[in-house]
Amino acid sequence: MIKIKKFTATDLEFKELARIDNLVNHDSIAHPDEDKHDWNIRDKSIIRDRLLLYKEDILIGVMYYSQGRDENNRTTFFTLNLDPNYNNSGYRQLLYNKMLEKVRVFNCNKVHTSIYEHSNYDEIKKLIIKEKFKLVQTNREYSCDIRNVDIDKYQPLIKKLESEGIQFYDSKEEMLNFPNHYKKLEELEWIIEQDFPIPDGISHTRIPFKHWLKLCHDFYKNSYGVDIVAVYKKQYIASTDITVYPKSEPHKGWTGGLGVIKEFRRRGIATAIKIKAIEKLINKGVTEIRTDNEENNPMYKINVALGFKPVPFSLDYMKEI
Repeated sequence: MIKIKKFTATDLEFKELARIDNLVNHDSIAHPDEDKHDWNIRDKSIIRDRLLLYKEDILIGVMYYSQGRDENNRTTFFTLNLDPNYNNSGYRQLLYNKMLEKVRVFNCNKVHTSIYEHSNYDEIKKLIIKEKFKLVQTNREYSCDIRNVDIDKYQPLIKKLESEGIQFYDSKEEMLNFPNHYKKLEELEWIIEQDFPIPDGISHTRIPFKHWLKLCHDFYKNSYGVDIVAVYKKQYIASTDITVYPKSEPHKGWTGGLGVIKEFRRRGIATAIKIKAIEKLINKGVTEIRTDNEENNPMYKINVALGFKPVPFSLDYMKEI
């Protein structure tokens, strides 16, 4: 018997969800403890839930979905994973239809999902096309074995910038006592984020400071790879943050963001910050960094110059309902 059940956040559910996700993930590893932790610190002011699909009391699929924030509060962001042993049985359609019922509660008028150009996502792509979603953004994905990066090559650049008064700091290890550190870091991240390309129809939204601070402290404590900040005359002008998941992939860093405020661009600061981050990560035993850029974003040229290699692109799809 096929049945869709509510998510109740039990340890068994987190364990089984990781099993399903790892049947689909092509280059990442899900761990139940990290998923449980992420769930526990979620922002409860927006709707976020899961639909679990069972066959004879065995979990075979899941629909993760979340309401957008502020201007995006009528948009649903979702990820649908199904045990590939149950392909071609209509189960993805079943989960998708049930999600559409659930999101009526906030008058959803758009649905958005991201997949990869990889065979593991061929079946969900068929559903997306069938439901007449539009491809709204293509993102270059890159991976780098940072042990092969020629760090010495970039030391003259770093020294030049330092001679010009630009200093580079480790956010967690060196900046906690800086005046108004958290306020200035959040402000910098918000300025940088607004320059990230996103699909038309979706707005950049700012996380409330209280919740941002909660997430920042959690990052420092539980998944800190590195967060390098460039400072000029006490002004925070650039940063990159890289997350490392200690239980699932302790040797891999995932780039959250990298950016430089406009008046300081085209001086090599982004490259210097990336080198500083790589140095820190190598000392922690990290061997790989993953990152992504919207396909027309010139930042990808920096990644290529450093030795990043392309991996399957990610694709954003959206539909108005």
